[in-house]
Amino acid sequence: SNNYLEVDSKADIIILTTCGVTQMHEDFTFEILDKINAKKKPGAMVILGGCVPEINPKRVAEEFDGPTFSPKSYHKLDEILSMSKKLNSFDRPNLYKMQGLYRSDVGNITDTAKYISSLNFHSMMRGLKLRLRNRKTYYIQIHEGCSMGCTYCAIQKAIGPLRNSKPVETVIKELNEGLDKGYKYFRIMGDCAGSYGLDIGTNLGNLLHRISENKNHFYLELTDINPVFLKVIYQPVMKLCQQKRLSNLYIPIQSGNYRILGLMNRRYDINETKQMLIDLKKAAPQGFKIGTSVIVGFPSETIEELKDTINFCNDLNFDWIYCHGFSARPGTPAANLPGQLTEEEVLARVGLFRDGIKNKDSVVLDFK
Repeated sequence: SNNYLEVDSKADIIILTTCGVTQMHEDFTFEILDKINAKKKPGAMVILGGCVPEINPKRVAEEFDGPTFSPKSYHKLDEILSMSKKLNSFDRPNLYKMQGLYRSDVGNITDTAKYISSLNFHSMMRGLKLRLRNRKTYYIQIHEGCSMGCTYCAIQKAIGPLRNSKPVETVIKELNEGLDKGYKYFRIMGDCAGSYGLDIGTNLGNLLHRISENKNHFYLELTDINPVFLKVIYQPVMKLCQQKRLSNLYIPIQSGNYRILGLMNRRYDINETKQMLIDLKKAAPQGFKIGTSVIVGFPSETIEELKDTINFCNDLNFDWIYCHGFSARPGTPAANLPGQLTEEEVLARVGLFRDGIKNKDSVVLDFK
């Protein structure tokens, strides 16, 4: 609509979308930026987008002199690219092209793996393949932003507060449009999908109840459900399981210890959550997958508290576990908590976690 074409090495404009969830991801951004600047054609403009410009603007100002935008300021692209048709006039796409890693990226991961040679690189690569797996999926984003205040998270600073929850009828319309196009797999997405609807007087449970009433044959994936919202969605999710429609559930527990959860500001009932997840697994169809994320090496975490997280994961036998070594992100309360562990200690905790998990192939490591 704005007369731009997607090209490769001859590009006049290069947009690098970034992730700043951990220090490793942020550092990777600037490594890629260096490669782009070294290989781009003379005069090509580089635009830096995503979360890093909001999370660490000081570093961006020091190492990058081009235009930037973030999830809160996509409108800046209208001016940067002199767009005649404004960005907010486009519907968010329901289809995404999934791409594998470039050769240079694999090399970077290999170098990192050598640094932690005592850990199992095979499970890392298996996890990456799992994350990059592609199938014919119809994506429905139901809201933007986050309503939570996790003390370790810098992403909320970049994406902003909960907003723009789509009305239930709008989501149902998108589901039906996907069905009409022949899609059978649907992924419900949001920055913090469990908080959907709180800004418009509804909730995710109501939406899932409406979805469960649809008579068509399809499979649903739910992502980024904070455990605090599991009670809200439990009944319709149980119904979807019994209907053999729920294929994937991603619910990041982050810790299995009450004290650490308090420091994280993620106050949910561990035992109640565990039992609800066990019951959902029993009711779910064959092939149902459930995944989670944990943060190990959180400030002041003891070995016994780490074992609580390991026990939680073993009790549920998750199909995949993203294991993140704690990374102190700028501007977050957790970065100033007492009892900060050294990078070596955090790395050791990552190893202890993996060693304690019965299904070791389920663990995907992220460790800086």
